[in-house]
Amino acid sequence: MELEKYFTKNKTDGTKRIVTAFSELNDKVNKYINKEEMPILDGKIDFYNNFMKEKHIPQNGNDVSNVLTEFSKFFQRSVLWENPGTMINITPPANIPSMVTSFYTLLYNPNFAQDESSGYLMTTELIVSKYLSEMVEWDVTKSRGIFTFGGKGTNLYATKIGIKKAIPNVIEEGLNEKKVVVFSNEKGHPCHREICDWLGLGKNACLRLPVNKSGQVIVEELENQLRVCINKGNKIGCIILNGGTTNEIIIDPIKKVVNLRDKLVKEYNLDYIPHIHVDAVIGWVWLFFKYYDFEKNELNMNDNELVKIYSMKEKIIEIKYADSFGADFHKTGFCPYVSSIFMAKNFNDVTGLGNKNDRGIENLKFGEYSPFEYTLELTRSSIGPVAAYTAFESFGIKGFQEIIYKIFSNCEYIRNYLQNQSNFEVINMNTEGFATLFIITPFSETKRYKDYVFGNSENLSKLVKYNHNFYLFCLKMLEEKKVHFKITFSKSYKPFGAANPTGALKIYPTSPIVTKEEIKKCLDEIIETKKLYDKSNIVLQEDREVPIDYVYRD
Repeated sequence: MELEKYFTKNKTDGTKRIVTAFSELNDKVNKYINKEEMPILDGKIDFYNNFMKEKHIPQNGNDVSNVLTEFSKFFQRSVLWENPGTMINITPPANIPSMVTSFYTLLYNPNFAQDESSGYLMTTELIVSKYLSEMVEWDVTKSRGIFTFGGKGTNLYATKIGIKKAIPNVIEEGLNEKKVVVFSNEKGHPCHREICDWLGLGKNACLRLPVNKSGQVIVEELENQLRVCINKGNKIGCIILNGGTTNEIIIDPIKKVVNLRDKLVKEYNLDYIPHIHVDAVIGWVWLFFKYYDFEKNELNMNDNELVKIYSMKEKIIEIKYADSFGADFHKTGFCPYVSSIFMAKNFNDVTGLGNKNDRGIENLKFGEYSPFEYTLELTRSSIGPVAAYTAFESFGIKGFQEIIYKIFSNCEYIRNYLQNQSNFEVINMNTEGFATLFIITPFSETKRYKDYVFGNSENLSKLVKYNHNFYLFCLKMLEEKKVHFKITFSKSYKPFGAANPTGALKIYPTSPIVTKEEIKKCLDEIIETKKLYDKSNIVLQEDREVPIDYVYRD
């Protein structure tokens, strides 16, 4: 076996061979990109076992070209996130500079657990932390962040820190039968409960609080439940607030909750300060608009767009009052997966997990940066820090403003366009985010969404089935290559005041390079598909065990 073919002796020669192989793989994958400009690559829905049953560990190695040929088939049904018809979730196309730096960094195979094995590449993590600290107006000498395995990881770190604050000796002695309560709310991500399971508290340790008509946590109810917790002698593990939810971009009243926390600490003379974390993995990016001159309005936003983006900015800047927050660069930072960072106002909260003290960034010398001493991971990828750093440097403040505005403006166009169509009703016209939630009704129907939600349950059930069946019809048409769009159905969407989820059709575009003309073409196709659907009288069933919308799964 010619091992030299598989490794690099010098980076110059290695890079050339990698570029050649990369180009070869690209050609092999491109055969699955269909000429009809579909949002997903070719390939039928099949059983995984059909890919696996003939596979066994090879006795002898294979030539690189043969390996790439075999590997390329796994790209079947991959999603083209830049395609105008891709409207399925908060997953954007990754920007080219971030992909380049991420790919190239792999040549040096760094482990971001320690700088000795990474050179100064880990400086990217420190710089991104500084940028984010400046954006939220934290003291950059005290605050810092660590990249981790996803948004769930950011919430896990926050809760772990909160537990340690409440029970200082928990690392050595465990909970010692102390009961810990984690506070979230009905609009919070399901991982808020799941991290309680992973931390050994149990999912029931996460208390889901009710929300008001705007979807924000009811502060008075939070106060009541915090008092109940304290009066019972239980510990407040963490208060998790929303900093921009997936579908509805809800941001909780952060400052009010912090003031409430401080009031109760003083009133009860607590010997710890409960940790407040903002789950801002999507909403963090609106912080860029704190630098936007809304009077000059260089992006030429219309009045409605100005009001909504200004409102988002005003709510998200309150993140500075919290103790920590999470940001996903693989979502609204347009970076490759996985690029999530947990930011702490006081980095001693993080180093304390390893019983270490933060000596301050100004005193940190090469050879001393060793996150493995206090992070969950002993093995840390370079992709998140490198990609996020590159995105910051590539786009800057104005670039991110332009990107977010472009997508938001496209989404406003979608909502206004659909709302003006017969038997289409957008049910979140007032949203300040990207997702468009809508329903369709039969041609002869004049009832509105609220009439169904708060009316006869049988009629509501029929509406839900009618809409879900339309979603399945759209999928069928996509498989037959008769449409060029891919949307989703959020099964667990529940409007305020409803007893049970009603579900909703969802359009969620995240490509900043799609034009309104391209979007109109997709929307017209959706409208025409509804006409075909009504004529067909077809009833479809899901033939796969597809999870409930994984963003809002039970």
